[in-house]
Amino acid sequence: MKKAIDSNSNKPEKHLPRISSAPLFGHSNEFDYKRDAKYLSKILEKNNTTNTLDLRSILQFLSLYTCEQRMVLVHGIEYEYKYNLIDMVLEQPESPLRSCTSAMLIEPIELYVRNFHDLLTLKQADRNNIDISKKLVEILLALNNNDTKIFKATYANLFKSSVEKYIEVVKEEKSIFSQLLIELLAGQRLEVPDQSASTAKLIAQKLYESGEGTPGIDYDTFINIFTRDPFSQLSTIFDTYEDKYGRPIQEAIGREFQGKIETECFQDMIEYTRSPGVYYAKILRQALDKNPIDYVTLTRIIIGHEHKDLSEIKLEYSKIYDETLDETITIRVDTEEIQSLFLMIITTGRHVTSSNCRNIHLDHQIHNSSTGQGTSPLTTRLRKNFSHDALDKLSHVFKLRRPH
Repeated sequence: MKKAIDSNSNKPEKHLPRISSAPLFGHSNEFDYKRDAKYLSKILEKNNTTNTLDLRSILQFLSLYTCEQRMVLVHGIEYEYKYNLIDMVLEQPESPLRSCTSAMLIEPIELYVRNFHDLLTLKQADRNNIDISKKLVEILLALNNNDTKIFKATYANLFKSSVEKYIEVVKEEKSIFSQLLIELLAGQRLEVPDQSASTAKLIAQKLYESGEGTPGIDYDTFINIFTRDPFSQLSTIFDTYEDKYGRPIQEAIGREFQGKIETECFQDMIEYTRSPGVYYAKILRQALDKNPIDYVTLTRIIIGHEHKDLSEIKLEYSKIYDETLDETITIRVDTEEIQSLFLMIITTGRHVTSSNCRNIHLDHQIHNSSTGQGTSPLTTRLRKNFSHDALDKLSHVFKLRRPH
């Protein structure tokens, strides 16, 4: 189960990306790369001797670290111990545990990229699936212009093709929906806050004339405004539209747009513009309401938005559903390791647990490994060993190995 596996040599989509969007060293005082990488290698060594991959143990171990720390560990064990952990996990049968574990091994942008690619593949087989279409838009709405550049570069690096080209392949011909995705991927939204009332009035009139005020819909105008104008300005535009024409713009879109996919995706963009927290809270609830639970969406939002807007999402969730997100997770998620991970993220805002939990957990791992003997040093108080020089050297090695 080491890095080089002949049967998988032709699977470029599984290689780790060489593009990093997250800072590497936001680690806690207790993070010691060499020590912790060694423990992770022992877990994998035990898996290697039994010819199985214990996803539960790996997920439990990874849950002790921040995203930045996990990236150091994942790249470190590949460099020093020749374990390509992402390949090893992705080779396992598809399951909620695999989805959650693989999400912990990569940065949020790559998580979005992999989910987006999988959804596009599903879209190719079921072009009229509204749920898939809405998820594709949801992923792109989370990206600012710089994120979008990284997203496209990561996609090309992983799948050896541009994401725009694959969208065209999936759709076979240009559609309103494919145009919307491609324009969102252009990353040309103005990001300077703008709430000019006079400008909003003019744009609201332009939207009216492109929709309700004409026999045919000018979709190009809608796409251009929805993908280029700042979100703060869009919100003002929508308010102005309702004040001037006597109905919410989402109602006008519902009445005038011809395709159900386009209608719901544009309405979702309006809801996101009004309140990203409300938008994602509703998506989380829908994922939890599905039977079986939509773990891929849960993982993408809870892990992918942990450092971005998860606090706002949690607050809006409790307002809408009269219970906290962690209460819902406790009741509905029945896989213990996934439930524990989600609760840790939701209730603390970070992956790192207390020192006591860390001591017990890592001691349990080393005690059960094939090479663990005697008393583990982790049964005593953890030392605050930063090892900055070693981490800086490792970072330099990674940078040399990642073409930008």
